[in-house]
Amino acid sequence: MAERLPLLKLQPQSVFDMGCAWGDGLALLRQQYAQAQIVGVEPSALLADAARKAYAGRSWLRGLRGQGRTQVIAAPLSGPIGAQTVLPAAQMLWSNLALPWVAELDAMFAAWHRALLPDGVLMFTTFGPDTLRELRRAECRDLGVIPPAYPDMHDLGDMLVHQGFAEPVMDMEMLHLRYASPKDALAELAELGRPVHAAVAHGLRTPRQWQALQHALLNQAQAAGRTEVVLSFELVYGHAFKPATQPVRAGVASFPLEQLRATGRKR
Repeated sequence: MAERLPLLKLQPQSVFDMGCAWGDGLALLRQQYAQAQIVGVEPSALLADAARKAYAGRSWLRGLRGQGRTQVIAAPLSGPIGAQTVLPAAQMLWSNLALPWVAELDAMFAAWHRALLPDGVLMFTTFGPDTLRELRRAECRDLGVIPPAYPDMHDLGDMLVHQGFAEPVMDMEMLHLRYASPKDALAELAELGRPVHAAVAHGLRTPRQWQALQHALLNQAQAAGRTEVVLSFELVYGHAFKPATQPVRAGVASFPLEQLRATGRKR
């Protein structure tokens, strides 16, 4: 996603990294937008503190004259951003793999639309429906392993349009991660965390169930002529703009006040 930033004509002065605790988003955004105010938003106070410390440890250039400010706050990803803190509205919302842990995507997109200034841009990544397809096979489903049903990228595009975004562009790529053993693969999945969804099994698995799941993954690998376990991740990229003028609904069109002022000044 960072490779696409130089392609944008927009040079935002205010950027929100929604779900900033994982990855290098804060550092990448600072590298691209040296003068901008960048705010990392994380719903967990514990993770927000960890992200704050991680960024401080690598941003030794942050004290140079002319450098924009970077801060990390704990706030809901779908609610008002820092009600107790004076922050500008965002010209860019950036979110790297925060959406897989969101229960209601429509509500999230609506909140992000409200947080953006007119002509602002949303950029995000999430998982697609082919993610962890190895765990959807019969031998794993029989053990109660049911990964979340991630939405198709076309459905995501429709959601964006429904919430008022314009010109959504969606694409995807498949990543295949290889592990030396089933135990290594499952350990990394456990470290990533488990999105909550309706079909998820409650409670802990027994040692016998864990052993059976490892055997199922190993059997898949051997049937494909491999010695290592492969897990697939469909990575979906999306970006869209918040138009300055909202589309006409029920015969009524809305315009931001600043746009009307600018029109009056030109006349």
